[in-house]
Amino acid sequence: MWDGQSDFWWAEKFTDQNLVSEMLSYSLRQLTGESSDKVAWEALFAHFKTQHGQSGGYRPGEKIAIKVNLNGSKNHHDPKNNNFVSPAVAFVLLNQLVQAGVKPDDVTLYDASRAVPDPLVNACGTAALAGVHFADFIGGDGREPCQRDMNQPVRWSVNPKGNPAYLPTVISQATYLINVSLFKGHTLAGVTLTSKNHFGTLMSDLNGQPTLYPPQGANLHGFVAAYDVHGPSDWSWPQAPMGSYSPLVDLIGHAHLGGKTLLFMIDALYGVESQDAELSNNSRFQSAPFNDHWSSSLLLSQDPVALDSVGADILVNEPATVTHLDVLPKDSTYQNYLHEAALADNPPSKTAYNLPSLGVHDHWNNMTDKKYGRNLGFSEGIELIMG
Repeated sequence: MWDGQSDFWWAEKFTDQNLVSEMLSYSLRQLTGESSDKVAWEALFAHFKTQHGQSGGYRPGEKIAIKVNLNGSKNHHDPKNNNFVSPAVAFVLLNQLVQAGVKPDDVTLYDASRAVPDPLVNACGTAALAGVHFADFIGGDGREPCQRDMNQPVRWSVNPKGNPAYLPTVISQATYLINVSLFKGHTLAGVTLTSKNHFGTLMSDLNGQPTLYPPQGANLHGFVAAYDVHGPSDWSWPQAPMGSYSPLVDLIGHAHLGGKTLLFMIDALYGVESQDAELSNNSRFQSAPFNDHWSSSLLLSQDPVALDSVGADILVNEPATVTHLDVLPKDSTYQNYLHEAALADNPPSKTAYNLPSLGVHDHWNNMTDKKYGRNLGFSEGIELIMG
């Protein structure tokens, strides 16, 4: 276990790879009701095909894009203790896919606005995973640069009055997507989970040049401001109220994003108080069941709204995040996008998203029992299974 000081949190010696594998296996089997990893993955692929009016499962040649949150990684070689998807999680996910019959060359792990760091690439450098692609904003060092698909501009439900935002070809050419977000607060949006993970999928310009900050180029930040943000002129917005348009709904409901997603995941091995924080002992979670430990969890679902609802319930009751008034003040509107997405066919904002409901929004009964609607015997709501 990392002591919060020596070396770096991502060093191989601090994470039990076998335990992370067991965590993912258990979660997949609970999610699918299957008794083995291989059959669980086959069930996910078959369900996806059924939902899209097709039959069968994964076929060689079908591309799988894995969007990992690498927000804290802006170069390949020196990630320090910044936050990014754990190398252990990336390896286990890729390894299970390959063991389930997926061809490594069909898989690309990417973040279009950040850099895939060395620890992640090195962890996945096994013979079994040879051929897996890594793509990022920079390219080089064995990574491929993400390329804009100029035929895939993102259509927003309102005019954000920013620069056009495009999807990368790694997404537009994929059959499937796996969304692997992080577990952290956010000094603008309050929380950042699977939905906001796709801010890192966008490709846009800022000041006439491709940018590491595509949401800023597309002028999206003001729509997700969960409180009044007072900063430099380019980082100041009034609070987006409850019942207002959210671009996150457009991303969740996009045919190439939410529409292609096989599985939504939150890598919560090392939750962190905010997106810019370096991991330290201040990042230990105080609430039960973490009890002054790293958050040490994986969360999985096929419903992005339900998964983000659970992640948000934990974060907004966690001292490591709520004690930061620039992350989750009491009047935060962090859950506006969850209400809008759950009611996308008739949203509180009356925005014409032209989408059906995108998932189930629910809150637990209390932070001790952590029971949601279906846990309490209701016919609707979230069912949270913990193990």
